[in-house]
Amino acid sequence: MDNANPYYLQTADVEWQDGVPVAKAYSDGYFSKESSLAENRHVFLHHNDLAQRWHKLHALPPGTFTIIETGFGTGLNFLIAWQLWQQTAPSHWQLHYISIDKHPMRTIDLQKAHQSWPELCHLASILQHNYPPLVPGRHRRLLNCERVCLDLFFGDVSDGLTELILSSSTHNESQKNSHSSLAADAWFLDGFAPQLNPDMWQETLLDSITTLSKPGSSFAASTGDALVCRGLITRGFSVATVNGLDHKPAILHGRKNTQATSAISMASNSNRGNIKVPWHNPFYTCPSSNRSSNNPLANKVTIIGAGLAGASTARALATRGYQVEVIERGSEPAQGASGNPQGVLYTKLSAELGSLNRFTLTSFLHALGYYRPLIEQQHIIGELCGVLQMASTHADKLLFEKLKTLLKHQDWLTFVSPEQASVLAGIPLHAPAFYYPGAGWLSPPALCKYWLNHDAITVKYNTEVREINYQESQWQLSNRAGKTLAETDILVIANSHEAKTLSCCGYLPTRAIRGQLSYLSPKDLAYSPKKVVCHEGYFAPATGENFCIGASFNLKDQHCELSDMEHHWNIQQLRKLSPELLHSNAEALGGRAALRCTSPDYHPIVGPVPDLAKFDIDYKRLRKDAKATIDSPGSYQPGLYLNIAHGSRGLTSSPICAELIASYIGGEFPPLDRALCENLSPARFVIRDLKKNRR
Repeated sequence: MDNANPYYLQTADVEWQDGVPVAKAYSDGYFSKESSLAENRHVFLHHNDLAQRWHKLHALPPGTFTIIETGFGTGLNFLIAWQLWQQTAPSHWQLHYISIDKHPMRTIDLQKAHQSWPELCHLASILQHNYPPLVPGRHRRLLNCERVCLDLFFGDVSDGLTELILSSSTHNESQKNSHSSLAADAWFLDGFAPQLNPDMWQETLLDSITTLSKPGSSFAASTGDALVCRGLITRGFSVATVNGLDHKPAILHGRKNTQATSAISMASNSNRGNIKVPWHNPFYTCPSSNRSSNNPLANKVTIIGAGLAGASTARALATRGYQVEVIERGSEPAQGASGNPQGVLYTKLSAELGSLNRFTLTSFLHALGYYRPLIEQQHIIGELCGVLQMASTHADKLLFEKLKTLLKHQDWLTFVSPEQASVLAGIPLHAPAFYYPGAGWLSPPALCKYWLNHDAITVKYNTEVREINYQESQWQLSNRAGKTLAETDILVIANSHEAKTLSCCGYLPTRAIRGQLSYLSPKDLAYSPKKVVCHEGYFAPATGENFCIGASFNLKDQHCELSDMEHHWNIQQLRKLSPELLHSNAEALGGRAALRCTSPDYHPIVGPVPDLAKFDIDYKRLRKDAKATIDSPGSYQPGLYLNIAHGSRGLTSSPICAELIASYIGGEFPPLDRALCENLSPARFVIRDLKKNRR
């Protein structure tokens, strides 16, 4: 790891020998040329008994089957597991495949390796198309209509497993249901042999495997090493040593004994929402979803708000088998800031990987992979034509030069001169730019309609929620007149700045920031852009007959009436970007104004809603000692979650935040690491206020 470069990742150093990739560091091939498919199916699929286990899922309610792998390599194990899942598993179950690789392959080597398996070419091409950029950390990809969730962690295996442990500990000790997804149902212990790669096969690896396994979890290992065998036996696994295929070296397989107890306890499906996530020294706990134990996913989830946050959350839950009701005060989706005709998929990077930069980068890279197939299949309106982020100021140009060094080997971002930017955009530009070739613009209203178009989602329009109350283990939603609108076990508040009107959210320090777009006629322009250009505002290729420019940023006004002054500001920013672009008499044809919801630290607010009174008691020591270690778990409102404050980047941040909410409710491994979960949590403001003695 290059400590001076937070984006650096040491990829696999591969040389090709007779069609087989060989890792130079270990002097060993990634697979056998003659029998790789049969061998890997024999080791990992057969000895985890996956075909039989997946057939049995047809008789069970919806859920998630989780495989954790050490060593992604060429992705062969994932591809054969995916193929078998398609052949045997029911459509109402999801495969969650988590793989960790310290030195991932470059895409070009991955593609070459996949040529060895023609029967996997279709799935291999999808994997190649969705293979994450080679930057450290966790990358989530939803494949095959979201029936397959692939989480790739690029980094050391001990770091990756530790993060899974920290994000998956629960306080439910019963461990009665074998289908909890907060542990591995099966392990693929792959990677180079212990004698070649001793740094991986440490005691800490075996400890982590034990911790992340529940009674009945299975494993198969590509090694027959005696130390690994004894280590797993002493940790409560039944282990068998068997011959490899066609006289290959011996392998290990087995299961965690039903009498064994894990270092963390996995929630049963009837209580899968009880996730405990560490909060620095204190701990906070996501509340129980109070589902029916007979069919844990049959209960209803209600969401307030049908904008980007609410609609994306509804879709993420519906694909997991929940029945979702969305309540929207407007007459159709995306009536607030999500209703702009164009939204830009973009990010702003920093030379340091602070919390905000890590989140924006993670959400951006996830969104690139998420939206691309939807646009290619014409499910949504948009164009991934590329985005230019101008480096116009002195500070921008200094950052441009720093990042040009730090990210010089990436293909999802390039650094272009003013001349190159002008050619790309098709308009005269006078500053260097960050160029994101896979990004572009989308129609947020069309996207929300697509997300909500699902058999498991119903939407109730023209309905305004004014109060919520928890009575008899359910949330009751009522209107201004006190009439009950809905009752639900699980409630997600996703109505932007309106969330503060609900008593449980009044403490949140959100701000409503006005933004106005302006529409321009093509006759007012000397050039038409071929790319999205982000500057003080943005300028995108035309949607419909006119161009959309903007957006203003006004902290003082809270109304949504159009302003001539802000039309003028938008036009002047475009003239500053490119003086040659507009004719002298250009004027706005109209526009749209809305209020964005932001937080003081510019992170979205996503997660369980804290019980304020109990937080004040449990964490009162923080008033006198901000560094105090408090081991008590936080107390949260049962089954109540927030997903708001996406600011002007909701298009980019909504998909990953929807996955996060769904993981909390469903008791799944989250898509973000512990620190990022903490930095998005609504409880962060309570903790901060207590430390500053403001509560």
